[in-house]
Amino acid sequence: MPLLEELPEQVENRLVEIRAQADREQQSESDAAEETESVEPLKQVAFATDIAADGSWGEEWLVVDDRSVYVFAPNGGNKADLRLSVPIKRIKEATTEILVGNGQIEVRTDEDTIQLVRFSQAVMGEAHAVTRQINARSKGEAAFAEHVEESKKRCPRCKRVLPPDSAVCPACVNTRAVMLRLFKFLAPYKKWVAGSILVILGMTLMDLAPPYIGGRIVDTIAGRHGPPGPDAFGKLLGYVGILACARIGFSVLQYGQRRINSYLGARTLMDIRIELYAKFTEFSLAYYDKRSTGSVMSRITNDADNLWDFLAEGLPWLVSNVLQLLAIGIVLFRMNWHLALLLLTPGPAIFGLTRWFMPRAHRRWHFVWHRISKMYSALNSSLNGMRVIKAFHQEGREGDRFRERNRKVFEASFAANSMWATYWPLMGMLMALGSWIIWIAGGYQVLRGVMTIGTLTAFNGYLWQFYAPFQNFSRVMDWTTRSMTAAERVFEVLDTQPDVTEDTEPVSVPDLKGAVEFDRVSFSYDKGKRALEDFTLKVEPGEMIGLVGRSGAGKSTIINLLARFYDVQEGSVKIDGVDVRKLHQDDFRGQLGIVLQEPFLFPGTIRDNIAYANPSASIEEIMQSAKAANCHEFILKFPDGYDTQVGERGQRLSGGERQRISIARAILHNPKILILDEATASVDTETEKQIQEAIARLITGRTTFAIAHRLSTLRNASRLAVVKEGKLAELGTHDELMEQDGVYANLVKIQTEVNKIRAV
Repeated sequence: MPLLEELPEQVENRLVEIRAQADREQQSESDAAEETESVEPLKQVAFATDIAADGSWGEEWLVVDDRSVYVFAPNGGNKADLRLSVPIKRIKEATTEILVGNGQIEVRTDEDTIQLVRFSQAVMGEAHAVTRQINARSKGEAAFAEHVEESKKRCPRCKRVLPPDSAVCPACVNTRAVMLRLFKFLAPYKKWVAGSILVILGMTLMDLAPPYIGGRIVDTIAGRHGPPGPDAFGKLLGYVGILACARIGFSVLQYGQRRINSYLGARTLMDIRIELYAKFTEFSLAYYDKRSTGSVMSRITNDADNLWDFLAEGLPWLVSNVLQLLAIGIVLFRMNWHLALLLLTPGPAIFGLTRWFMPRAHRRWHFVWHRISKMYSALNSSLNGMRVIKAFHQEGREGDRFRERNRKVFEASFAANSMWATYWPLMGMLMALGSWIIWIAGGYQVLRGVMTIGTLTAFNGYLWQFYAPFQNFSRVMDWTTRSMTAAERVFEVLDTQPDVTEDTEPVSVPDLKGAVEFDRVSFSYDKGKRALEDFTLKVEPGEMIGLVGRSGAGKSTIINLLARFYDVQEGSVKIDGVDVRKLHQDDFRGQLGIVLQEPFLFPGTIRDNIAYANPSASIEEIMQSAKAANCHEFILKFPDGYDTQVGERGQRLSGGERQRISIARAILHNPKILILDEATASVDTETEKQIQEAIARLITGRTTFAIAHRLSTLRNASRLAVVKEGKLAELGTHDELMEQDGVYANLVKIQTEVNKIRAV
């Protein structure tokens, strides 16, 4: 949410008084009132905390303007109490201290460190933002806009807290709008849909014959106005023949309907999954930072499957039941409108029961799918980390965790399904009530000779066909409640706007030179503490820049922004003088290569993985790249050579082998800008030497950014950029930085001492 744009009235009233008093004092101290310059309106930023000064839950307000920092506390009146005031000119630095379960904003002056306010983790982003505002003003910098995302998103309509991985409010979903939108997936298959409706209509008409013919058979056997005539048996055979033809016709149409609906459901499901996957590939890494892999997979698997159930089974049932209800209703009113009206007596109660039940069932099922998503997330985490689980003998613990997630799914699904245990018996009683009424009223008319027993029999047969749609509607609504929840989650993904997007008029760069410039770049992952702040660096084409610094200094953030995995929040990253946000992404990514600290290999052969960025490469080109990466020899030692299967994530290969294959992949890609992220981490000395030789061949003629904790691996770098707390601390060659005896020199000394200890 934005920091407070409007102060509460009680704070505003007190602040007006304070500022008026300050203006009077300033004017009285002036030598001449005429010389006093006009004062512009003060620019302020305000922040509402959620923990009071004594540590209890309560609201306080921190206001920052160009003069002072104020802290106000409520007093129950129309003016808040001023608890603390610190002039901006006295402040040397403001910091956000994170404690256990909470935090506090402090300012340091020449005399003391002053605690301003305390806050909970829920408003940490706002706290970091207001700290930056205080520091900017204390340095005399201009005020700047600051916006922070709300930690807990709320529904704009009902203000309920939204699910952690969703922007859809279960209580406010527009089922009709969701269903209409779902139908749009069927638009490309209009002919198939029309054919399905015609087949269902034919099935409905065929299904009307048995009760009517059954009534005629009863009248023929029993005699409508006396004993059966000599031709009664012939009529009986004719009626049975009609029943047989109707049954055969119904079976043929049912076969066609199943085939058509299976095609429609499967084809639509394929389209939904393809569109979902395409959308997932558009999102930046920031989207996946906030979501588990299992939750994302659940959208494509579980949610999409539930949509298939509705489209292939639920929707045809819905159409069939509506047509059946209308057709049988017409027949019943034509046969005996008095009995037909009595038949509708339980209708309002059935409608009311369904209307009360469905919203509650919908909420229950939304909760079920949320828990299923969490279970999938836990399962995915366990399967990916199976080596670690076994290494630390934590099978039992992980089994307990999965069992607990599974138990929660069971409880939620049992509670949701248990609702049907109440619904179905009540629905059955209401339908039986209609049958009892028909037997009483219809039997009375038969006894009086108003209606034949055959007509009553036919009417009673239609009765259960008429009530069957109500039962089927319940089943369809069951599908609907599941499917609408799944559809909400699918549409939420499809409606999410990627935060890294192609420019409306992208600049084509078919041949990059490789000049890179970071111009006053600032970036934060969580809208709180900044990973980079005012970072500036200019790199010439062909240079190799070594990024040096402690863990968490911001090195990985630099390459993430360069690769445009994230977009900068302030400043710009330029390639050949063009902002990276304006470059054509296909052109740019096609000339960018990355070798990661933990190389990822896809299931398949070594050949496929080397040629991943260039699938059309010949085996000669692949082998040439492998030789340059020092991996050709070990590949030939495998029985299948380049056709050797690497296994899931390349687990059949060693870490050094995977790393060299990833380097071969980058060499074959032939990028103009190369990123090396700890490419020699966690390998032995001999393997490191081979990787270093491969990297030396790889960087030739390319602009290279290399991160390495082993400073010796950066000996070929043109310059070293030393990063400290998100800022560029030092820049120069190894010799230049050693002469400065600063941050880099200290890192070299520490690493030298560590190497001596290892040698011993």
